[in-house]
Amino acid sequence: MSQAYLTLHELLPPQELAAALDAGHVSRKAHPELPLSIYTYTRTCQYERVWNQVTRRCRGLVADDATGEIVALPLPKFFNVGEHEAGRPYAPALPDEPFEVYDKVDGSLAVVFHYAGRWRVASKGSFISTQATWAQRLLDGKDTSALLPGVTYLAEILYPQNRIVVDYGDRRDLVLLAAFAKDGTEVPLAQAAADWQGIGSVVTVWPAMPLAELLALAEANQLPGGRPAEGTDAEGFVLRFESGVRAKAKLSEYIRLHKVLTGVTERDIWRSHGIQRFAGLPAKQLAQALGCSASEIEASGGKPLDTLLEQVPDEFDAWVREVIARIEKDVTDRERAIDEGYQSLSHLAVDRGAFARAAKALPDAAVRPALFLRLDGRPTELVTYRSVRPEASDPFKTDEEN
Repeated sequence: MSQAYLTLHELLPPQELAAALDAGHVSRKAHPELPLSIYTYTRTCQYERVWNQVTRRCRGLVADDATGEIVALPLPKFFNVGEHEAGRPYAPALPDEPFEVYDKVDGSLAVVFHYAGRWRVASKGSFISTQATWAQRLLDGKDTSALLPGVTYLAEILYPQNRIVVDYGDRRDLVLLAAFAKDGTEVPLAQAAADWQGIGSVVTVWPAMPLAELLALAEANQLPGGRPAEGTDAEGFVLRFESGVRAKAKLSEYIRLHKVLTGVTERDIWRSHGIQRFAGLPAKQLAQALGCSASEIEASGGKPLDTLLEQVPDEFDAWVREVIARIEKDVTDRERAIDEGYQSLSHLAVDRGAFARAAKALPDAAVRPALFLRLDGRPTELVTYRSVRPEASDPFKTDEEN
């Protein structure tokens, strides 16, 4: 094994790295105490699919600011088999060579490296994220004497509060995925696993099989041997070819659940609940109030929330119910305020001008439009519902890696 560390400029062309940083496709975050920086591709990079030599490599890459030495070398970004088969420019055809099949572990990446006399952990994008801090505490309580300084160990962080989709129960673990020597060569998994004893478990290796068979299992939500698996049981598979190229194949049910859990916001729930709540109104009127199209409402079959809640984890279901309860409480409170406001002005109902002047003087501006609907004997609930639309918010789960 070479004793020379790769440097940042040897691994990545300096001008291309600088351009990626300037464009916002790669972020650089400094360690709070040490002269280290972690380089990670950004959400913008993911969204725009700006995958190149620099962005693929910056997936938790840690370098010494003073020497330029790379002290933590993670796995490069790799893609779904379907992206390779679709001829994406960033995902060329997979090599025609044997491959190993690993379990795809559904947690957060741990980048484990040695620096300044101590083993340290970063997550994909931070030295001090919640996940990195949790993993560091776990690692500090383990016997790390077998780990080899200069080797980067890549593991998956699993603990209940960090659940993405797959339910690992009460498991708390650092699952070894791969390791790289300081010169950039990959350490055989069996060799790295011997170092990892006493730290955590090692990723499951499945029997070798033809690619078509593996993809058929993923589509049918099955594990090798034919055992059925829901999206909460397993994520899928990682393929590692002899040349070191990796690709992934996810269970179709995991993909569906992941999209739900990491894509649905409170505003989505407000809109879906509104479609069902006001099902008797014309689609065009409802679409205008909820900020969607009439065709979307018709395509949902009038029950988008029911469809959303089919076969989701209990935690997500409970979250959706909590959001709906809060929305309904806001509607009730707002309707009560409208009632009170109208009662205070009802004596002016015969004089629309006087009514308008008095309404304008009310302290709660949010209820004013509804007062004129009441004056005309028209329902106010749809206007009220529109007024309690949640602000843009994060989804139920965030999972930047996927």
